[in-house]
Amino acid sequence: MKLRYIFALAAATLLFSCTQEAITPLTGKYEKPEKFNMTQVLSSPVEKTDAGRIFTVELATEGVSGANGSYSGTGAVLDLKLVYDKYFLGDGTYSAAPADQARKENYIIGQNGTTFYYVSSGKAVPAENGSIVVKSVDGVYSFTGTMWLQDESIVQIDAKVELAYEADPEPTRLVNVVSVTPGTNLLTINLATAGLTGESNGMGGFNWTGNGQYLALDIYSPDGMLYTGTYKPSAVGGTVAEGEYGIGWDPGDLWGIGMVFENWGTCLWTVADGATSAEKIAAGDIVVEKSGSIYTITYNHNGTWLEFNGAIDGVNPDSIEYAELNQCLSAVNNSASDPNNKSVTLNLGSSELSAADNGFGGVNITGEGYYLALDLYSADGTIAPGTYKPSAVAGTVAEGEFGIGWDPGDLWGIGMVFENWGTCWWTAAASGNTAQHIEDGVIVVAKDGENFTITLESSVVNAKFVGTINL
Repeated sequence: MKLRYIFALAAATLLFSCTQEAITPLTGKYEKPEKFNMTQVLSSPVEKTDAGRIFTVELATEGVSGANGSYSGTGAVLDLKLVYDKYFLGDGTYSAAPADQARKENYIIGQNGTTFYYVSSGKAVPAENGSIVVKSVDGVYSFTGTMWLQDESIVQIDAKVELAYEADPEPTRLVNVVSVTPGTNLLTINLATAGLTGESNGMGGFNWTGNGQYLALDIYSPDGMLYTGTYKPSAVGGTVAEGEYGIGWDPGDLWGIGMVFENWGTCLWTVADGATSAEKIAAGDIVVEKSGSIYTITYNHNGTWLEFNGAIDGVNPDSIEYAELNQCLSAVNNSASDPNNKSVTLNLGSSELSAADNGFGGVNITGEGYYLALDLYSADGTIAPGTYKPSAVAGTVAEGEFGIGWDPGDLWGIGMVFENWGTCWWTAAASGNTAQHIEDGVIVVAKDGENFTITLESSVVNAKFVGTINL
Protein backbone atom coordinates (compact mmCIF):
# COMPACT_ATOMS: atom_id res chain seq x y z
CA MET A 1 0.00 0.00 0.00
CA LYS A 2 2.77 2.42 0.88
CA LEU A 3 4.62 1.48 -2.32
CA ARG A 4 1.56 2.28 -4.45
CA TYR A 5 1.19 5.59 -2.60
CA ILE A 6 4.83 6.51 -3.31
CA PHE A 7 4.40 5.72 -7.00
CA ALA A 8 1.16 7.73 -7.15
CA LEU A 9 2.82 10.69 -5.41
CA ALA A 10 5.79 10.53 -7.78
CA ALA A 11 3.50 10.44 -10.81
CA ALA A 12 1.47 13.36 -9.51
CA THR A 13 4.65 15.33 -8.84
CA LEU A 14 5.92 14.62 -12.37
CA LEU A 15 2.59 15.60 -13.93
CA PHE A 16 2.46 18.83 -11.96
CA SER A 17 6.06 19.62 -12.88
CA CYS A 18 5.44 19.07 -16.62
CA THR A 19 2.20 21.06 -16.57
CA GLN A 20 3.80 23.92 -14.68
CA GLU A 21 6.71 24.02 -17.12
CA ALA A 22 4.32 24.14 -20.12
CA ILE A 23 2.66 27.30 -18.85
CA THR A 24 5.80 29.05 -17.59
CA PRO A 25 5.84 31.60 -20.48
CA LEU A 26 2.39 32.84 -19.48
CA THR A 27 2.05 35.68 -17.02
CA GLY A 28 0.44 34.12 -13.97
CA LYS A 29 -0.41 30.44 -13.49
CA TYR A 30 -3.63 29.20 -15.05
CA GLU A 31 -4.71 32.69 -15.99
CA LYS A 32 -8.40 32.83 -16.88
CA PRO A 33 -9.01 34.07 -20.45
CA GLU A 34 -10.72 37.40 -20.85
CA LYS A 35 -13.99 36.79 -22.68
CA PHE A 36 -15.27 39.10 -25.42
CA ASN A 37 -18.76 38.95 -26.84
CA MET A 38 -18.59 40.45 -30.32
CA THR A 39 -21.78 41.43 -32.10
CA GLN A 40 -20.56 43.72 -34.90
CA VAL A 41 -18.85 43.22 -38.26
CA LEU A 42 -16.89 46.34 -39.17
CA SER A 43 -15.65 44.99 -42.53
CA SER A 44 -15.43 41.67 -44.41
CA PRO A 45 -13.38 41.98 -47.63
CA VAL A 46 -12.08 38.97 -49.60
CA GLU A 47 -8.72 38.72 -51.40
CA LYS A 48 -7.75 36.06 -53.95
CA THR A 49 -4.36 34.36 -53.51
CA ASP A 50 -2.57 31.25 -54.82
CA ALA A 51 -3.58 29.44 -51.62
CA GLY A 52 -7.28 30.25 -52.12
CA ARG A 53 -8.86 33.33 -50.61
CA ILE A 54 -8.10 35.44 -47.55
CA PHE A 55 -11.28 36.40 -45.69
CA THR A 56 -10.79 39.42 -43.44
CA VAL A 57 -13.48 39.62 -40.75
CA GLU A 58 -13.29 42.56 -38.32
CA LEU A 59 -15.37 41.52 -35.31
CA ALA A 60 -16.10 44.16 -32.66
CA THR A 61 -17.87 44.55 -29.34
CA GLU A 62 -20.66 47.08 -28.97
CA GLY A 63 -19.51 50.69 -28.74
CA VAL A 64 -16.77 50.44 -31.39
CA SER A 65 -16.79 52.08 -34.83
CA GLY A 66 -14.26 52.36 -37.67
CA ALA A 67 -12.42 49.79 -39.79
CA ASN A 68 -9.03 48.67 -41.13
CA GLY A 69 -7.10 49.26 -37.91
CA SER A 70 -8.54 52.73 -37.28
CA TYR A 71 -11.14 52.54 -34.51
CA SER A 72 -12.89 54.76 -32.01
CA GLY A 73 -15.13 54.22 -29.01
CA THR A 74 -14.86 51.79 -26.13
CA GLY A 75 -14.38 48.04 -26.53
CA ALA A 76 -12.33 45.56 -28.56
CA VAL A 77 -11.81 44.38 -32.16
CA LEU A 78 -10.55 41.05 -33.49
CA ASP A 79 -9.21 41.52 -37.01
CA LEU A 80 -9.29 37.94 -38.32
CA LYS A 81 -7.44 36.83 -41.49
CA LEU A 82 -8.86 33.44 -42.46
CA VAL A 83 -7.96 31.24 -45.47
CA TYR A 84 -10.49 29.15 -47.37
CA ASP A 85 -10.72 27.79 -50.93
CA LYS A 86 -14.27 28.82 -51.92
CA TYR A 87 -15.83 32.19 -52.66
CA PHE A 88 -17.55 31.98 -49.25
CA LEU A 89 -16.07 31.39 -45.80
CA GLY A 90 -16.55 27.73 -44.95
CA ASP A 91 -17.19 25.99 -41.64
CA GLY A 92 -14.21 24.52 -39.84
CA THR A 93 -11.68 24.78 -37.03
CA TYR A 94 -9.10 27.35 -38.09
CA SER A 95 -5.58 27.06 -36.68
CA ALA A 96 -2.68 29.53 -36.74
CA ALA A 97 -0.12 29.64 -39.58
CA PRO A 98 2.26 32.26 -41.03
CA ALA A 99 1.18 33.88 -44.31
CA ASP A 100 3.62 31.87 -46.47
CA GLN A 101 2.32 28.58 -45.02
CA ALA A 102 -1.37 29.38 -44.59
CA ARG A 103 -3.79 27.09 -46.42
CA LYS A 104 -7.46 26.17 -46.17
CA GLU A 105 -8.76 26.42 -42.56
CA ASN A 106 -5.81 28.43 -41.25
CA TYR A 107 -5.87 31.95 -39.89
CA ILE A 108 -2.81 34.06 -40.63
CA ILE A 109 -0.40 35.17 -37.92
CA GLY A 110 2.71 37.31 -38.09
CA GLN A 111 3.16 40.49 -40.10
CA ASN A 112 -0.20 41.84 -41.38
CA GLY A 113 -1.91 38.86 -39.78
CA THR A 114 -4.67 38.41 -37.21
CA THR A 115 -4.58 41.14 -34.56
CA PHE A 116 -6.53 41.92 -31.39
CA TYR A 117 -7.22 45.61 -30.67
CA TYR A 118 -8.04 47.11 -27.28
CA VAL A 119 -9.78 50.19 -28.63
CA SER A 120 -10.07 52.03 -25.33
CA SER A 121 -6.29 52.06 -24.81
CA GLY A 122 -5.25 52.03 -28.47
CA LYS A 123 -3.29 48.80 -27.92
CA ALA A 124 -2.86 46.34 -30.84
CA VAL A 125 -1.54 42.84 -30.09
CA PRO A 126 -0.92 40.23 -32.84
CA ALA A 127 -2.33 36.74 -32.35
CA GLU A 128 0.15 33.92 -31.85
CA ASN A 129 -1.71 30.63 -31.31
CA GLY A 130 -5.03 28.98 -30.55
CA SER A 131 -8.00 28.03 -32.72
CA ILE A 132 -11.21 29.60 -33.96
CA VAL A 133 -14.26 27.49 -34.79
CA VAL A 134 -16.40 28.86 -37.63
CA LYS A 135 -19.98 27.70 -38.18
CA SER A 136 -22.70 29.12 -40.40
CA VAL A 137 -26.43 28.65 -40.88
CA ASP A 138 -28.25 30.64 -43.57
CA GLY A 139 -25.67 33.43 -43.55
CA VAL A 140 -25.42 33.74 -39.75
CA TYR A 141 -21.84 32.99 -38.72
CA SER A 142 -20.57 32.10 -35.27
CA PHE A 143 -16.90 32.49 -34.28
CA THR A 144 -15.79 30.84 -31.06
CA GLY A 145 -12.41 29.95 -29.63
CA THR A 146 -9.43 30.90 -27.53
CA MET A 147 -6.35 32.77 -28.71
CA TRP A 148 -2.95 33.36 -27.18
CA LEU A 149 -1.59 36.79 -28.06
CA GLN A 150 2.02 37.87 -28.43
CA ASP A 151 1.97 39.69 -25.09
CA GLU A 152 1.17 36.30 -23.44
CA SER A 153 -2.41 37.28 -22.65
CA ILE A 154 -5.32 34.99 -23.51
CA VAL A 155 -8.63 36.06 -25.04
CA GLN A 156 -11.79 34.03 -25.53
CA ILE A 157 -14.00 34.97 -28.48
CA ASP A 158 -17.72 34.46 -28.83
CA ALA A 159 -19.35 36.14 -31.82
CA LYS A 160 -22.51 35.69 -33.87
CA VAL A 161 -22.91 37.95 -36.90
CA GLU A 162 -24.39 38.01 -40.39
CA LEU A 163 -22.07 37.74 -43.41
CA ALA A 164 -22.96 37.62 -47.10
CA TYR A 165 -20.63 36.47 -49.88
CA GLU A 166 -21.46 36.77 -53.56
CA ALA A 167 -20.62 33.97 -55.97
CA ASP A 168 -17.18 34.37 -57.51
CA PRO A 169 -17.52 35.85 -61.01
CA GLU A 170 -14.33 34.10 -62.17
CA PRO A 171 -13.85 30.33 -62.41
CA THR A 172 -10.78 28.43 -61.33
CA ARG A 173 -9.00 27.97 -64.64
CA LEU A 174 -7.56 24.57 -65.46
CA VAL A 175 -4.86 24.93 -68.13
CA ASN A 176 -2.56 21.88 -67.97
CA VAL A 177 -3.58 18.50 -69.39
CA VAL A 178 -1.72 16.18 -67.02
CA SER A 179 -2.96 12.82 -68.33
CA VAL A 180 -5.58 11.25 -70.60
CA THR A 181 -6.46 7.56 -70.07
CA PRO A 182 -9.16 5.85 -72.15
CA GLY A 183 -10.93 2.83 -70.62
CA THR A 184 -13.94 0.64 -71.33
CA ASN A 185 -16.79 3.15 -71.71
CA LEU A 186 -14.73 5.53 -69.58
CA LEU A 187 -12.32 8.37 -70.22
CA THR A 188 -10.16 9.63 -67.32
CA ILE A 189 -8.66 13.11 -67.70
CA ASN A 190 -6.56 15.04 -65.17
CA LEU A 191 -6.62 18.83 -65.66
CA ALA A 192 -4.51 21.16 -63.47
CA THR A 193 -4.20 24.85 -62.72
CA ALA A 194 -1.19 26.88 -63.91
CA GLY A 195 1.97 26.19 -61.94
CA LEU A 196 1.00 22.61 -61.09
CA THR A 197 2.49 19.69 -63.02
CA GLY A 198 2.34 15.96 -62.41
CA GLU A 199 4.38 12.96 -63.50
CA SER A 200 3.23 9.37 -63.23
CA ASN A 201 4.61 7.54 -60.19
CA GLY A 202 4.21 4.17 -61.93
CA MET A 203 1.51 3.05 -59.51
CA GLY A 204 -1.52 4.79 -60.97
CA GLY A 205 -0.85 8.12 -59.24
CA PHE A 206 1.29 11.21 -59.73
CA ASN A 207 4.26 12.99 -58.25
CA TRP A 208 3.24 16.64 -58.15
CA THR A 209 5.39 19.74 -58.55
CA GLY A 210 4.10 23.14 -57.48
CA ASN A 211 0.94 24.23 -55.67
CA GLY A 212 -2.58 24.42 -57.03
CA GLN A 213 -5.58 22.27 -57.86
CA TYR A 214 -6.45 19.58 -60.37
CA LEU A 215 -9.66 17.95 -61.51
CA ALA A 216 -9.60 14.16 -61.82
CA LEU A 217 -12.50 13.55 -64.22
CA ASP A 218 -14.10 10.19 -65.05
CA ILE A 219 -16.51 10.69 -67.95
CA TYR A 220 -18.50 8.29 -70.12
CA SER A 221 -17.04 7.55 -73.55
CA PRO A 222 -18.03 4.65 -75.82
CA ASP A 223 -14.68 4.61 -77.63
CA GLY A 224 -12.12 6.68 -75.70
CA MET A 225 -13.06 9.92 -77.48
CA LEU A 226 -14.37 13.05 -75.72
CA TYR A 227 -17.80 14.06 -76.97
CA THR A 228 -19.73 17.26 -76.35
CA GLY A 229 -22.78 17.28 -74.11
CA THR A 230 -24.05 17.72 -70.56
CA TYR A 231 -22.93 14.94 -68.23
CA LYS A 232 -24.94 14.12 -65.09
CA PRO A 233 -23.48 12.53 -61.92
CA SER A 234 -23.62 8.73 -61.87
CA ALA A 235 -26.03 7.15 -59.43
CA VAL A 236 -23.36 4.89 -57.91
CA GLY A 237 -19.63 5.37 -57.37
CA GLY A 238 -17.53 3.12 -59.59
CA THR A 239 -20.08 2.85 -62.41
CA VAL A 240 -20.78 5.24 -65.26
CA ALA A 241 -23.45 5.12 -67.99
CA GLU A 242 -24.06 7.09 -71.17
CA GLY A 243 -24.39 10.83 -70.44
CA GLU A 244 -22.80 10.51 -66.98
CA TYR A 245 -19.58 11.21 -65.14
CA GLY A 246 -18.38 8.91 -62.37
CA ILE A 247 -18.95 10.55 -58.98
CA GLY A 248 -16.20 10.71 -56.37
CA TRP A 249 -16.30 7.78 -53.97
CA ASP A 250 -14.33 5.68 -51.45
CA PRO A 251 -13.89 2.06 -52.62
CA GLY A 252 -12.52 0.92 -49.24
CA ASP A 253 -10.64 -2.38 -49.03
CA LEU A 254 -11.60 -3.63 -52.50
CA TRP A 255 -9.90 -6.99 -52.41
CA GLY A 256 -9.74 -7.72 -48.69
CA ILE A 257 -5.97 -7.29 -48.54
CA GLY A 258 -5.85 -4.56 -45.90
CA MET A 259 -5.45 -1.66 -48.38
CA VAL A 260 -8.12 1.01 -48.05
CA PHE A 261 -8.71 3.14 -51.15
CA GLU A 262 -10.25 6.62 -51.09
CA ASN A 263 -11.21 9.43 -53.45
CA TRP A 264 -11.67 7.53 -56.69
CA GLY A 265 -13.77 8.90 -59.54
CA THR A 266 -14.33 12.58 -60.14
CA CYS A 267 -12.64 14.67 -57.44
CA LEU A 268 -11.15 18.14 -57.12
CA TRP A 269 -7.70 17.79 -55.58
CA THR A 270 -5.61 20.45 -53.85
CA VAL A 271 -1.80 20.20 -53.81
CA ALA A 272 0.03 22.29 -51.21
CA ASP A 273 3.74 21.81 -50.48
CA GLY A 274 3.60 18.18 -51.60
CA ALA A 275 0.51 17.31 -49.55
CA THR A 276 -2.73 16.42 -51.34
CA SER A 277 -6.36 16.51 -50.26
CA ALA A 278 -9.54 15.78 -52.22
CA GLU A 279 -13.10 17.01 -52.44
CA LYS A 280 -15.47 14.50 -54.04
CA ILE A 281 -17.69 15.78 -56.84
CA ALA A 282 -21.03 13.97 -56.63
CA ALA A 283 -23.60 16.59 -57.69
CA GLY A 284 -24.00 19.15 -60.46
CA ASP A 285 -23.49 18.94 -64.23
CA ILE A 286 -20.25 18.81 -66.21
CA VAL A 287 -20.64 20.49 -69.61
CA VAL A 288 -18.32 19.67 -72.53
CA GLU A 289 -18.31 22.02 -75.55
CA LYS A 290 -15.99 22.20 -78.53
CA SER A 291 -15.00 24.71 -81.21
CA GLY A 292 -12.69 23.17 -83.77
CA SER A 293 -10.31 21.10 -81.67
CA ILE A 294 -10.61 23.38 -78.62
CA TYR A 295 -12.60 21.91 -75.75
CA THR A 296 -14.36 23.88 -73.04
CA ILE A 297 -15.12 21.81 -69.93
CA THR A 298 -17.15 23.55 -67.22
CA TYR A 299 -18.32 22.56 -63.74
CA ASN A 300 -20.23 25.16 -61.72
CA HIS A 301 -22.10 23.91 -58.67
CA ASN A 302 -22.44 24.87 -55.01
CA GLY A 303 -19.60 27.39 -54.97
CA THR A 304 -17.12 25.36 -57.02
CA TRP A 305 -16.61 26.79 -60.52
CA LEU A 306 -14.03 25.14 -62.76
CA GLU A 307 -13.26 25.78 -66.42
CA PHE A 308 -10.83 24.24 -68.90
CA ASN A 309 -10.38 25.69 -72.38
CA GLY A 310 -7.89 24.09 -74.71
CA ALA A 311 -6.92 21.15 -76.89
CA ILE A 312 -6.78 17.61 -75.49
CA ASP A 313 -4.65 15.45 -77.75
CA GLY A 314 -5.82 12.00 -78.74
CA VAL A 315 -9.50 12.30 -77.79
CA ASN A 316 -10.91 14.55 -80.54
CA PRO A 317 -13.21 12.54 -82.84
CA ASP A 318 -12.99 15.28 -85.50
CA SER A 319 -9.76 15.94 -87.39
CA ILE A 320 -8.51 19.46 -88.12
CA GLU A 321 -5.85 20.43 -90.65
CA TYR A 322 -3.38 23.08 -89.55
CA ALA A 323 -1.02 25.28 -91.49
CA GLU A 324 2.35 24.16 -90.15
CA LEU A 325 4.72 26.80 -88.73
CA ASN A 326 8.18 25.42 -87.97
CA GLN A 327 10.42 28.38 -87.20
CA CYS A 328 10.37 31.39 -84.91
CA LEU A 329 11.40 34.30 -87.11
CA SER A 330 11.51 36.79 -84.22
CA ALA A 331 10.53 37.11 -80.58
CA VAL A 332 10.39 40.39 -78.64
CA ASN A 333 9.62 41.04 -74.97
CA ASN A 334 7.80 44.37 -75.24
CA SER A 335 7.94 45.10 -71.52
CA ALA A 336 11.75 45.45 -71.77
CA SER A 337 11.29 48.80 -73.56
CA ASP A 338 7.86 49.73 -72.18
CA PRO A 339 6.97 48.47 -68.66
CA ASN A 340 3.29 49.18 -69.35
CA ASN A 341 3.22 46.88 -72.39
CA LYS A 342 2.89 43.43 -70.85
CA SER A 343 3.12 41.42 -74.06
CA VAL A 344 5.46 39.47 -76.26
CA THR A 345 5.43 39.74 -80.06
CA LEU A 346 6.19 36.59 -82.02
CA ASN A 347 6.57 35.97 -85.74
CA LEU A 348 6.12 32.25 -86.41
CA GLY A 349 6.64 31.15 -90.01
CA SER A 350 6.95 28.39 -92.54
CA SER A 351 10.37 27.02 -93.48
CA GLU A 352 10.78 29.00 -96.74
CA LEU A 353 10.92 32.37 -94.99
CA SER A 354 13.76 34.39 -93.49
CA ALA A 355 13.82 37.52 -91.31
CA ALA A 356 16.16 40.48 -90.85
CA ASP A 357 16.09 43.42 -88.44
CA ASN A 358 14.58 46.48 -90.17
CA GLY A 359 16.25 48.95 -87.79
CA PHE A 360 12.93 50.30 -86.51
CA GLY A 361 12.13 47.71 -83.88
CA GLY A 362 10.63 45.24 -86.33
CA VAL A 363 11.70 42.67 -88.93
CA ASN A 364 11.62 42.36 -92.69
CA ILE A 365 10.32 38.91 -93.62
CA THR A 366 11.17 37.67 -97.10
CA GLY A 367 10.60 34.55 -99.17
CA GLU A 368 7.39 32.83 -100.19
CA GLY A 369 5.23 31.25 -97.52
CA TYR A 370 3.10 32.32 -94.55
CA TYR A 371 3.61 33.47 -90.99
CA LEU A 372 1.64 34.36 -87.87
CA ALA A 373 2.41 37.70 -86.23
CA LEU A 374 1.21 37.28 -82.67
CA ASP A 375 0.86 39.67 -79.71
CA LEU A 376 0.44 37.57 -76.57
CA TYR A 377 -0.09 38.71 -72.97
CA SER A 378 2.94 38.23 -70.72
CA ALA A 379 3.18 39.48 -67.14
CA ASP A 380 6.93 38.88 -66.91
CA GLY A 381 8.36 38.66 -70.42
CA THR A 382 7.90 34.89 -70.65
CA ILE A 383 5.40 32.80 -72.60
CA ALA A 384 3.06 31.11 -70.16
CA PRO A 385 1.20 27.90 -71.07
CA GLY A 386 -2.53 28.40 -71.23
CA THR A 387 -5.47 29.43 -73.38
CA TYR A 388 -5.69 32.95 -74.77
CA LYS A 389 -8.82 34.63 -76.11
CA PRO A 390 -9.10 37.74 -78.34
CA SER A 391 -8.59 41.09 -76.62
CA ALA A 392 -11.70 43.20 -76.17
CA VAL A 393 -10.03 46.38 -77.46
CA ALA A 394 -7.58 46.72 -80.34
CA GLY A 395 -4.13 47.86 -79.25
CA THR A 396 -4.49 46.52 -75.70
CA VAL A 397 -3.94 43.07 -74.24
CA ALA A 398 -4.85 41.77 -70.78
CA GLU A 399 -4.26 38.55 -68.88
CA GLY A 400 -5.44 35.51 -70.85
CA GLU A 401 -5.70 37.47 -74.12
CA PHE A 402 -3.97 37.91 -77.45
CA GLY A 403 -4.02 41.32 -79.13
CA ILE A 404 -6.40 41.30 -82.09
CA GLY A 405 -5.28 42.53 -85.52
CA TRP A 406 -6.01 46.18 -86.24
CA ASP A 407 -5.11 49.28 -88.27
CA PRO A 408 -3.82 52.10 -86.01
CA GLY A 409 -3.91 54.69 -88.84
CA ASP A 410 -1.96 57.92 -88.41
CA LEU A 411 -1.15 57.48 -84.73
CA TRP A 412 0.75 60.70 -84.13
CA GLY A 413 -0.63 63.00 -86.86
CA ILE A 414 2.61 62.95 -88.86
CA GLY A 415 1.23 61.65 -92.14
CA MET A 416 2.30 58.03 -91.58
CA VAL A 417 -0.54 55.50 -91.75
CA PHE A 418 0.03 52.23 -89.91
CA GLU A 419 -1.77 48.98 -90.75
CA ASN A 420 -1.90 45.35 -89.69
CA TRP A 421 -0.66 45.60 -86.12
CA GLY A 422 -1.41 42.97 -83.51
CA THR A 423 -2.19 39.38 -84.39
CA CYS A 424 -2.35 38.89 -88.17
CA TRP A 425 -2.00 36.03 -90.64
CA TRP A 426 0.52 37.01 -93.29
CA THR A 427 1.16 35.62 -96.76
CA ALA A 428 4.66 36.38 -98.01
CA ALA A 429 5.34 36.64 -101.75
CA ALA A 430 7.74 38.33 -104.17
CA SER A 431 5.03 40.85 -105.01
CA GLY A 432 4.69 41.88 -101.37
CA ASN A 433 3.38 40.60 -98.04
CA THR A 434 -0.35 40.78 -97.31
CA ALA A 435 -2.17 40.35 -94.01
CA GLN A 436 -5.53 39.27 -92.60
CA HIS A 437 -6.53 40.42 -89.11
CA ILE A 438 -7.15 37.72 -86.49
CA GLU A 439 -10.07 38.98 -84.41
CA ASP A 440 -11.67 35.76 -83.13
CA GLY A 441 -10.85 32.20 -82.14
CA VAL A 442 -8.47 30.92 -79.51
CA ILE A 443 -4.72 30.45 -79.08
CA VAL A 444 -3.40 27.60 -76.94
CA VAL A 445 0.18 27.51 -75.65
CA ALA A 446 1.76 24.32 -74.31
CA LYS A 447 5.37 23.61 -73.35
CA ASP A 448 7.33 20.38 -73.14
CA GLY A 449 10.91 20.94 -72.02
CA GLU A 450 12.30 23.65 -74.32
CA ASN A 451 9.72 23.09 -77.06
CA PHE A 452 6.57 25.16 -77.40
CA THR A 453 3.39 24.09 -79.16
CA ILE A 454 1.25 27.08 -80.13
CA THR A 455 -2.04 26.53 -81.96
CA LEU A 456 -4.41 29.11 -83.42
CA GLU A 457 -7.96 28.23 -84.41
CA SER A 458 -9.91 31.09 -85.95
CA SER A 459 -12.30 31.90 -88.77
CA VAL A 460 -9.28 33.05 -90.82
CA VAL A 461 -6.93 30.10 -90.38
CA ASN A 462 -6.00 27.13 -88.19
CA ALA A 463 -2.23 27.16 -87.63
CA LYS A 464 0.24 25.29 -85.44
CA PHE A 465 3.81 26.06 -84.39
CA VAL A 466 6.12 23.51 -82.77
CA GLY A 467 9.66 24.49 -81.80
CA THR A 468 11.88 26.57 -79.53
CA ILE A 469 11.49 30.29 -78.86
CA ASN A 470 14.31 32.45 -77.51
CA LEU A 471 13.19 35.68 -75.86
